[in-house]
Amino acid sequence: MSQEDSCVQPEQLQPLNIEIPPVAGPSSPKHSPRTTRSKAAFTMAEREIDLSILLKFIKPYNGNRETLNSFLVNCNNAFDMASEAQASILFKYILSQLEGKAEIACSIKEFSSWDQLKEFLKTQFSERKHYSHLLMDLQESKQGSNENCSQYALRVETCLSQLLTEVSLSTTKKMELPGRTAAMNDLAMHHFVMGLHPRISNIVRCRNPKNLNEAVNLAISEERIQQSLYKKAPSNDQKMSNRVSSKSRHNPGSSTSYTPGTSASSGTVCHYCKTPGHSIKDCKKREYNNRQRDPDSKPPFTPFKRINHVEEAPDEETEEEEEEQEEYDYEDTDDDPKNE
Repeated sequence: MSQEDSCVQPEQLQPLNIEIPPVAGPSSPKHSPRTTRSKAAFTMAEREIDLSILLKFIKPYNGNRETLNSFLVNCNNAFDMASEAQASILFKYILSQLEGKAEIACSIKEFSSWDQLKEFLKTQFSERKHYSHLLMDLQESKQGSNENCSQYALRVETCLSQLLTEVSLSTTKKMELPGRTAAMNDLAMHHFVMGLHPRISNIVRCRNPKNLNEAVNLAISEERIQQSLYKKAPSNDQKMSNRVSSKSRHNPGSSTSYTPGTSASSGTVCHYCKTPGHSIKDCKKREYNNRQRDPDSKPPFTPFKRINHVEEAPDEETEEEEEEQEEYDYEDTDDDPKNE
C-alpha cells in the first residue's frame, strides 16, 4: 500500500455525533420504581414496630388501688408517643386489658376518649382516704415492742406509697409534682428514723442517711449488731445444770441428777399426805383430821422453845417440859365438870 493511499484528506472527514445522557443532579433526583417500593415498605414496617412497642406499655389492670397510678402513668406515656391514627387503637387495647372489678365497672358505661376513661378510673379505684389522713398515718407510725426493723419499714413504705399515689393523682400542675414527691420522701425518712427504738434511732440519726432506703438499711444492720452483742448470759442455775448434764454424759452409770433450787432437806416426804418437805409428825393435815374425829380433844401442848444466848443442858429442858405438862394436866382436872 502506498503512502498516498494511506493519507486521508481533511475534506473527506465527517463529524461523529455521540449522545451522552445527562447526569442527574441533586435538584432533579430520579428514583426507580424498585427504590420507591422498598422505601414505602420500610416506612410501613417502621409504623408497625412503633405500634407493637406502644402496646407493650399497657399491662392488665384488675382494679387494685395500689397499682392504679402505675397503670395510668404507663397509659399516658403510650398516648404521648402515639400518633393520631394509633391513639384509637391504643384506646381500644386499654379497654381490652381491664380485668376483674375494673372490667365490670367500665362495662356499664361508654367511653369515647382516654381522658374520660382515666377520670372514671381515678374516681372508682383511687385511695378513699384523704391526703391529710394518709399524712397523719405516716406521722403516727412507731415501731412496736415485738416488731423488728424490717416489719416497721414495710409499714412505712406502704403508707408512703399510698401517699405518693394520692399526690400524683391530685396534682394538676405537673411542675409541682417533683417537689411534692421529694418532700414526701424526706418526711417519710424523718418519721421512720424517729419512730425506731431509742437506741437504734440515735445511731441511725448520727449516720445522717440521705433517703429512706439508706435509713432502712442502717437500721436493719444496727439491729443485727445489737442482737448479737446484747444476748442474755446464762444464769448460775443454767450453768450448773449444763455442768451436771455434761458429767452425766461422761458417767452414764450415775443416776443422780441435779435440779436447780432444791436442797438436801427436800428429800423428806410425809407418809400421811405424801407431800414432800415435812415428816408425818409435822403434818398439819393429820392434826386437822384428828381434831375433826375427836372434837372434845384439845391439841397437844407444844411448849415454846426459849431463846437464850447460852444453850441449856438437855436434862434441864426435859425437866421444865415435864413440869409444864403437869401444870397443864392440873388445870384440865379443875375444869372438868365431873369433879364438881
